[in-house]
Amino acid sequence: MLNIISIVQDEDAGQAVCRAVDLIGGIKTFVKPKDKIVIKPNLTTVLPSDTGLTTDPKVVETLIDLCMERRPSEIIIAEGSGGAETDLAFERCGYSRLAEKYGVKLIDLNKSPTCVVDVPEGRFLRQLTVPKVILESDVLINVPKLKLRKDWATLSVKNLLGVLPGKGRFSGEIWTPDGKWFGPEGEKKKVHGNLTEGLVDLNTLIHPSLIVMDGIVASYENKPLRLNVVLAGRDPLALDCVAVKIGGLDYMQIPYLKRAAERGIGEADIEKIKIVGTPLNIIVETWKSVISR
Repeated sequence: MLNIISIVQDEDAGQAVCRAVDLIGGIKTFVKPKDKIVIKPNLTTVLPSDTGLTTDPKVVETLIDLCMERRPSEIIIAEGSGGAETDLAFERCGYSRLAEKYGVKLIDLNKSPTCVVDVPEGRFLRQLTVPKVILESDVLINVPKLKLRKDWATLSVKNLLGVLPGKGRFSGEIWTPDGKWFGPEGEKKKVHGNLTEGLVDLNTLIHPSLIVMDGIVASYENKPLRLNVVLAGRDPLALDCVAVKIGGLDYMQIPYLKRAAERGIGEADIEKIKIVGTPLNIIVETWKSVISR
């Protein structure tokens, strides 16, 4: 079950999410009644999801609907933006409206109560300060965006960086594709001290129950690509290796994914990953077609 990755291509984002989750066992596999659920999107900037840079709120909304069927005790949307004020990102990316509609909490992980925890398997990091809401959750759902570059990827493994406190520094308000960037602070800065090893250390400590990757509008070199794709699974490395394959990359080209494979945090061999749903080659061809326009 761990190394099953679902891929669903559908113009209806909600249907894509439902089908992707169903193909890996359905929401009942991941959520029990009275569970405390934390959903962690990628909101590193305040730009909307159609830029390819932030998680589509429709993906999260569908996950909320699915989770509510299981009658959890609480559902929280949590993010610690590294590129903007998190509250502003919640508002501009559609999450404030979502929280109001469903009566769920929004928590800024850059400002929420924390505790210091050991990283037993850490090679670079020995301790991290982690928000209590993450540590106390029964179910953590990681909802990364499918973002690729020629030699880099921001996917499941890297999206966990946002659970750590530490907003970035920049004289303006918005991170934009034209080069403005927030430098990391706090615990995020600590991980950036050795990003390759630090991201792997973080992923040995925090283990999402479910990962649903938003590829509705993906990103390549910070440019949006409409793929209408959702991927889902339990294994962050397996999911990321499938995702980079969509963009014609190899996980060995991405230093932290290569190191994650070496340290055994998940499955990297595409031949050992069972892919269900829309065939991978169809998504690869969609990517090639969209990127050539």
